[in-house]
Amino acid sequence: MKRYTLLILDLLFMTANFTALTLFSSLKDFIAETHGLSEAELRWAASSFTIGIFFAFLIGHAKYVEFRPKLSILIAGLSVSIPQFLIPFTGNPFIIVILRVIQGLAMTAIPVFSYQAGIFYPRLRTLAIGIIVSGIFIGGLTGSIVCFEVAKYIGWIGTYLALGAVMITLTLTYIVIVPNEFMPQAPRYEVSVKAVEVLRQKFTIIWGFTFFPGLWVVFTLAPLIHFISEEVNIPGELASSVLEASYIFWSLASGLIAVLFKAHKLKGRNLFELIAKVQTLQYLIAVVGAITALMSRSPPTFYASLILIAAVQGTAPTFWSIPTIAYPKELASRAGYTLGLISNSSALIGPLVTTMISIMGAVNVILLTIALAITGALLTLYSIRLKMPIELT
Repeated sequence: MKRYTLLILDLLFMTANFTALTLFSSLKDFIAETHGLSEAELRWAASSFTIGIFFAFLIGHAKYVEFRPKLSILIAGLSVSIPQFLIPFTGNPFIIVILRVIQGLAMTAIPVFSYQAGIFYPRLRTLAIGIIVSGIFIGGLTGSIVCFEVAKYIGWIGTYLALGAVMITLTLTYIVIVPNEFMPQAPRYEVSVKAVEVLRQKFTIIWGFTFFPGLWVVFTLAPLIHFISEEVNIPGELASSVLEASYIFWSLASGLIAVLFKAHKLKGRNLFELIAKVQTLQYLIAVVGAITALMSRSPPTFYASLILIAAVQGTAPTFWSIPTIAYPKELASRAGYTLGLISNSSALIGPLVTTMISIMGAVNVILLTIALAITGALLTLYSIRLKMPIELT
């Protein structure tokens, strides 16, 4: 297998997973009609998958899963596809929320993909990771546009079941055809013993929290944009499409900016500092976008503000570039799960806080976005002062 084939498979896997995750929001009217759900119940179910994202990284630390990357892929795929077969046949809002939380385990695969990008594309790792995570939002567009149209012909239940079948097929195919040498390898015993010490270092904690605000915004704004835009008299489907397309653009932009500043010629400390500065820039652009949204008085201005706010997604490729830079190769995958666990702790409170705020008014969501983006920029700048774990070994 060639590394480009691997990159395409990673992209397809993320795209299919997040097509499924977006489907609930785009088909909310059909689901509400069938199951009789209220708007509040729809909001909770739409955003609750982000809670599962936290547990995705917690599972990655389980002893039986930790050094079995293909098991991580299997968990990610089945946790999305199995609920696809169950949601159409349960009208209980509590059970639907639980199934949506389980679907958040889709992110179990991300540290594996981060490792692959860093090892097989060391000169273009940020761009490679950007391509992979762009699948999240390509899936968002597919779920919002393509699957929405498909549902008109075969029904929302048929669309759910068909996508579930696609996910199971893709997951099993990935596990069978990707050679073990393309997956993270279990570290030697002496390296494994040092893992706990390394991963308790200050750098890990701070860098993990640099992505905390970004994830909060990205994974709560996407499922709620339908509700927020309609509150300001803008079509929800169009606003969602603009946001998802912008997320794709900014996923790739981080890597392209890194290429522009010749990141491929840098190593170690210099490479980390450049990537951290690019991450800071993405947060600041998002602040400008949120301020623009507050002053928006027309649909074009609102759409422009969404494009700028979406820059916060550019922090994903920069954040996931760091495990293979800051940590010894043998610990990069393990470090990815720890960093993911810290950053995705936002998923435990983000949906709750943002959903409550969105009910009180869209303006409050924008103000929260500004506060989160500024916090992310400050934490990223502070992290530059810290020594990386690989510098201490």
